[in-house]
Amino acid sequence: MKKNIVLIIISVLFFVGCSEAQRKTERPMPKVRKGAAGSLVQPVSDKTLTDWNAIHRTYAAKKYQLKDSWELVSYYDYSVTKNENSLEELQNMKIQILGDSILYLNGKKIKVCRTDRDPFMYERDALYYPYLKDYFALRGINISKSVPVLLIQSSEHEIYSDMLEYIYTGEYLVLYHNNIAGVFKYVRKSGQGQPSLDAKLEYTQADLYQDVKKEMSSKRAREYNIRPYKGKLRVCMGKSISQMNSSGGFYFVKLPNYKSFPIFVAYNCNEDDEFLIYTYKNGMIDEENSINVLAFSSYNDIKEDFAIFTDGTIYVRTVEGKKTSIDVYRINDDGDFYRLE
Repeated sequence: MKKNIVLIIISVLFFVGCSEAQRKTERPMPKVRKGAAGSLVQPVSDKTLTDWNAIHRTYAAKKYQLKDSWELVSYYDYSVTKNENSLEELQNMKIQILGDSILYLNGKKIKVCRTDRDPFMYERDALYYPYLKDYFALRGINISKSVPVLLIQSSEHEIYSDMLEYIYTGEYLVLYHNNIAGVFKYVRKSGQGQPSLDAKLEYTQADLYQDVKKEMSSKRAREYNIRPYKGKLRVCMGKSISQMNSSGGFYFVKLPNYKSFPIFVAYNCNEDDEFLIYTYKNGMIDEENSINVLAFSSYNDIKEDFAIFTDGTIYVRTVEGKKTSIDVYRINDDGDFYRLE
């Protein structure tokens, strides 16, 4: 996925949770800084609508041959020092599982069988197990009484495995490399729909800037009944969960459901204008299933912008100097974001 995220007391609790997740997984988290007075108001023009519609027509006219994939969504580094090379190797891993009996890792065929393990050895020997136990529990998977695994049958050597096995839930697979436990998630892309030429522009970054100044002042907010969300949201970050609401520099809007999943956009109106797009599932929003858009950065000249269409297509435009690129995302039937590539 793309780069990767209250009353004062709630703010403290939330960011303590963020810090804990960051420390345990070493994944970069959104940084909140003290606000700068001039960063809020952005120009809005009719050209914005034309640009996004033209972009959508271009991508909706393309044909896509999408394949499901396993994607690294979290990791736990239990080494003494950070191991960036090993993490990069896991990030580039190509995974395929056939019938729970054949596992391919970067094209290497490994015969496996699916079974369950008593958690005793994991509790005794696996430094990453407490993290994974809490991580999976937050996502409705219990590995505290029985650990589901793929057991290697064709080798006596570790192949990104631990104790010659991989924790495997069907939806998640855990690989190991140089004291890093990488959590991979199965992301469905095939048969999940493609951008539609009939889709309408539903909401943009420019709309949100306008609505922050005055509630529902943008045309599309009124058309699609997009309102600020003032309740509390449960936010999952790694193995931690916190509550978050629209204060302390955050502004939430709730968009119409797509495939039964509510869509939330969070505006972090601090020094660097940051937007986070979430789907709401399992009673929470999840940091690992989000799209991060940095409209303004005090550290470089990169500027980003987003638009959401009614068919669940999300565009993120990145401008760096004279170079412009577009990333295209969709939402699958599980409520997960995935990139069109």
